[in-house]
Amino acid sequence: MSAKKKIIYPTLEAEFSRHGIKKHTVADSLGIEPQTLSKKLNGKIRFTAEEAIQIQETWFSDMTVNELFRKGGEPHDETGEK
Repeated sequence: MSAKKKIIYPTLEAEFSRHGIKKHTVADSLGIEPQTLSKKLNGKIRFTAEEAIQIQETWFSDMTVNELFRKGGEPHDETGEK
């Protein structure tokens, strides 16, 4: 039986999928290897503030960094506050 993959950034993952954004494209734009992006998405390595801002500004200007990078299970309200 295999372990179920825990999604660390569910909103970010959902938005990539919803907009058809390929993860290798994101990795290329950040100047990192796709494996490194995978580790960041899996919570093994942290995103830098600059990377988070670049992702938000490049693909999701209608959302805040806090919305995109809210970790799974974190409470929120309409203002984006915890």
